Amino acid sequence: MDRDASPESFLTPTHRLTLAVIHVAVLLCYVIINRLMSHLGGGTTFEIWLDQYVPLWPTWVVPYVLSIIWWGVAILWAYLKMEDSLYVTFITGWISACLIGYSVFVFCPNYMIRPQVTGTGWAEWLIRFIYANDRAYNAFPSQHLWDTVIITLIWSRWKPKWRWLLWGSTVIVALSTLFTGQHWIVDVFGGTLVAVVGYFIGLVIAPRLRVSFWRRPRHPRRRQPESGW
Repeated sequence: MDRDASPESFLTPTHRLTLAVIHVAVLLCYVIINRLMSHLGGGTTFEIWLDQYVPLWPTWVVPYVLSIIWWGVAILWAYLKMEDSLYVTFITGWISACLIGYSVFVFCPNYMIRPQVTGTGWAEWLIRFIYANDRAYNAFPSQHLWDTVIITLIWSRWKPKWRWLLWGSTVIVALSTLFTGQHWIVDVFGGTLVAVVGYFIGLVIAPRLRVSFWRRPRHPRRRQPESGW
């Protein structure tokens, strides 16, 4: 369908690529903030009494890592196939969630007290690798959860037949953040709440952007004057 022929298709390829680049750039800001807050130190934890009963279960690092791969797949898939209006909801909702979460990281510094990893197997090695490259700061709210939940919310609208599989996988991801010692229980609920808020912000923003793009004046190609004899 011609993108100029219907308000349902209002993004040009340049618009779509720009949104994708901004989205990825915002996601990468986590690394900068993580290093910065670790360098500054201080802060607090959101540990509650229930956290003492959560064991370190190294094999849960598998769904933890797979979820990161799923984010990349989802971002590319949405960029290539998702309808414009839902794509704008997806991008603006995810970016909004990031901005909310990053604000908490900066203005309320917090960290995770990680367990001692004593095993020598592949799962323990992978957890040590994660610990070495992802500082203990930026625990609440869990970005692992808000990234996963925002995808699940959008995909539940886009692919409703997958809803139960998506939510079941999200629960597994939530458990993996606990059993790998990456997050407290409160972090998981905080990340979920941030995703829901970001999702609704995206739902509000998308229609406004659609109207803005659709009303933007078009510049049709100039007709060449007909030559006469």
